[in-house]
Amino acid sequence: MKKFLLLFSLVYIAFAAIGQTYSIPNGNFETWNAVTYDYPQNYPYTSNYDLLYRYQTPMPSNVVKTTPAYQGNYAVQLKTVASGGDTAIGYFINTNPQNGDPGSWRGGIPYTQSPTGITGYYKYNKVTGDSATIFVVFSKDGNHLQTYMFNFGGNHSDYMQFSFAFNPPLSQAPDSVIFGVTSSNIMVKQNGVAGSVLTIDAVSFTGVISQPTMMNGDFEAWDSQTTYKPADWYINGESSVISRTTDAKKGDYAVKLVTYLGTDKNNNPLARAGQIATGYYPKNCGNNCNEQGGFKYSLQNDALTFWYKYYPSADDSAIVFLNFKKNGNSVDWKLRTLHASADYQFVEMPFNLWQAPDTVIVNIQSSFWNDTLVSSVGSYLIIDELQFKSQPILYAGLPKSAPDINLTIFPNPSDGKFRVRYETGIKQVVVYNLLGKQVYSKDFPDQEKLNEIDLTKFQKGVYFIEVFDGTKILAQKIVIQ
Repeated sequence: MKKFLLLFSLVYIAFAAIGQTYSIPNGNFETWNAVTYDYPQNYPYTSNYDLLYRYQTPMPSNVVKTTPAYQGNYAVQLKTVASGGDTAIGYFINTNPQNGDPGSWRGGIPYTQSPTGITGYYKYNKVTGDSATIFVVFSKDGNHLQTYMFNFGGNHSDYMQFSFAFNPPLSQAPDSVIFGVTSSNIMVKQNGVAGSVLTIDAVSFTGVISQPTMMNGDFEAWDSQTTYKPADWYINGESSVISRTTDAKKGDYAVKLVTYLGTDKNNNPLARAGQIATGYYPKNCGNNCNEQGGFKYSLQNDALTFWYKYYPSADDSAIVFLNFKKNGNSVDWKLRTLHASADYQFVEMPFNLWQAPDTVIVNIQSSFWNDTLVSSVGSYLIIDELQFKSQPILYAGLPKSAPDINLTIFPNPSDGKFRVRYETGIKQVVVYNLLGKQVYSKDFPDQEKLNEIDLTKFQKGVYFIEVFDGTKILAQKIVIQ
């Protein structure tokens, strides 16, 4: 134990001597926020997913199963919610609505009959000037046939029937149909009106002998989805292409970014990079978008270091770039392109700025801005251990013991209170911060199997805990959130 404490002491003294340091939040990508939500089966594209990644302030799920239903056990409820200046409609749909033109949407569920309309039951709390919207899009052989959009609203606390005819009627039988619902009329106001609430149930097509097998129009079947987002990082663009991976240089995890298929403003297909950053671009800022956020940083001379792997699908390159700001304005940029590498490569990116900043934003992309050819789709970047050279070492560089199934620390993450269980008994618990500095120690003379430690006065973040049973040391990461 003394030898281990001495190692940590030497590490701390060495880095304390450097002077002022700045740490990239979660630069080793060890901390991930996990959120689980439900969605109607066969409708994986919902606003619940957007709320996790596309807004700067947290908002609750706004597509939920609810009771009482018009028939069966469940209906689906959609809300338009607001928080911190952001407003978000509730929606679900069975394809990826990549842009605002339903005629360009593809996919959906199989269906070969030609319905004459759609009906169902709903409740609605009307907000002035708002209404819910239903989208029905038919296609055949990948070609768009017809789009139908219907708005409905009013103040209805009891279920009311809606019934809409398809006009003009379908000219031929489709092979697929897209169905989606929103809590607000996005054609009037893109982000809807906060407070609009729609409950909908028992949806079916009319004028046909059978419904699509995957319609789930009674909303009795629901699935659950757990998603992970790197803590302290924003996801710019499509969030589904950002994931945690165990193919890490150090520690348990690294971050993986994938280039995906998107469209331009004219609905032409193109490659779009997977992007994460410590900053974000405001919603609906038009052509005057300046990257916001970042973290405190004031050094003029330093270097960014990291490890990466890169697998381009074509003549592609990934990028890491730094946006240095002062008083809210960009004062300098530094960029490094990353080329193909199947093994981890170390990068040191030095810079000498013309003036001292007060903030820096770190940006990472799986493709270069100009690499928009569809052939670039599928390029992916794995990056780990991102830090400034002036920064103290990341926890992943510290020695750690092999895992022991007899050691349990729960809940983890927690608000600071942890219960530590070790079957052979606990004699001492020691906690270190990411600098390797001991911040907590507690002895247990009776060597009990289960004990509680209270770290609620400590700052949120990642710590390193040691459990000593009298003969050996076991180590594990804990997170205070």
